Amino acid sequence: MNNSKLIENYFSRTLTKIELEEFNSLYKNNSEFKLEVDFLKNLKTVSEKEDDSNFKSKLKGFEEEVSSKKVRKNKLWKKPLTIGAAILLIAFCINFLWIETINEDQLFTNYFEPSKNVSTPIVRSANEENTQNEAFINYSEHEYENASILFEKAYEKTKKSELLFYQGNALLALGKSKEAINKFKQHLTFLDSLSNRTHWYLALAYLKNKDLKQTKQQLELLLNSNEVFKKEEASSLLKKLK
Repeated sequence: MNNSKLIENYFSRTLTKIELEEFNSLYKNNSEFKLEVDFLKNLKTVSEKEDDSNFKSKLKGFEEEVSSKKVRKNKLWKKPLTIGAAILLIAFCINFLWIETINEDQLFTNYFEPSKNVSTPIVRSANEENTQNEAFINYSEHEYENASILFEKAYEKTKKSELLFYQGNALLALGKSKEAINKFKQHLTFLDSLSNRTHWYLALAYLKNKDLKQTKQQLELLLNSNEVFKKEEASSLLKKLK
């Protein structure tokens, strides 16, 4: 089997026992082969992707291009070919990492869902017309503009810190990430049953605002807390941002 196919099968984990012995022998005794494998190993490690299908696809194309150049028999071409292969490796690296550029808007869409009301039961009665109840009714019906206004009024009357959490969610659902950030930060000045959950939504607000440093910081705060809410999602998102 040619060297390029061996490398491709190594990274796709499809080497047979005999091919693995051949691969190990080449890796030990052929310096060019070892250099090529080590470079691609490092590249794959740096990419840190959960799904390496793109990597394997790029690898196959890269190996085909490099192998086509190695058919030249003249030894005088050996050094220029090595330089050319290095250039191709660099181009491959740049192209692969560029394709995997983080799309903040797409990640936000994938992960954001307004929090459910876990604080106050809604009373749907003609006799129950208080501002807080109306705010939660609008919130449950996805009338986020009205809900945000009513949560603001209800907070001014009651000073219940949890209302800031829901207002932040309403603002984020409206795409008002900067206002949501301010509201979540205000909520974090209090300590209530929803304080740790605010780190998740504040992280998403920063993500929407394309502030990845703050996004990762908030995710880590959530993961380091004793809060189980959205912990798996936070871990998954953090891996995608690293």
